[in-house]
Amino acid sequence: MDAPRIRPMDDSDVLAVNDVAVAAFTELNARMGAPPYAGAPPPAAGVRLRRLLETDPGGAWVAERDGEVTGAALALVREHLWILSLFVVAPGAQSGGLGRALLARAWEHGADAKGFAILASRDPRALRSYVRLGLDLHPALDASGVARGVRPPAGLRPWEPGDAAWAEPLTRRVRGAAHGGDLDALLEAGQLATVLPGRGYAFARGTALKLLAAADEDAARILLADHLARADGEPVSVEWITGGQQWAVRGCIEAGLELHAHGAVLIGGEVGPMRPYLPSGPYL
Repeated sequence: MDAPRIRPMDDSDVLAVNDVAVAAFTELNARMGAPPYAGAPPPAAGVRLRRLLETDPGGAWVAERDGEVTGAALALVREHLWILSLFVVAPGAQSGGLGRALLARAWEHGADAKGFAILASRDPRALRSYVRLGLDLHPALDASGVARGVRPPAGLRPWEPGDAAWAEPLTRRVRGAAHGGDLDALLEAGQLATVLPGRGYAFARGTALKLLAAADEDAARILLADHLARADGEPVSVEWITGGQQWAVRGCIEAGLELHAHGAVLIGGEVGPMRPYLPSGPYL
């Protein structure tokens, strides 16, 4: 067998990288006794990976052995904020140094960044690696179940293109950097966006809340209640709830959802308060 090598990712790797991600997270969930992994549909995953190749080719790396992709790390920089979007190694290739080499290349992409953020799974090896980067770890929960007793709030509407004018500075205040075209990529990937004009926005894939940013906790509670009410009796989920999001903890408990350990949010350097905020997996 050839020795593994690390090289820049290109468009021909998109399907293989998604396959590795599915395999890695499926194995991790089975090992951790978590529910089966349910990632984004392949077309949506393709939008994500191609978006990062377009905006951050210097942060997209794969590991390859005998012509087969066995790992990937993709990082992005928005304004001064470095974000690790994806870091996976195929189950049969783990614990051999590939992950360390991939993470180092992705980390170098943020050499000029002032802030750093990662959404981490519960894999203890990944958590250890991220803490060694000098980041602070904030344990996270997810909430799931059938929401009960939530009345649909008033004053919300679907996202419109002009909403970026107020949403970008709001996001910058909350997390330290605007999303830019990443929000358009979420829409392209099939997510639905709802706004409380001038005060906050939320993105969801089906009944799974995938991103929420708000100017204040009252606005965040309204957006959360809207998401829970729109599930209309179907199982609903809310992800990446840290200790700084007590408005979300209380809102989910009051709706009858169950809380479970989900992983961690790691941050360092110059970032915003990160609240009220529920981050996006692909783009934080």
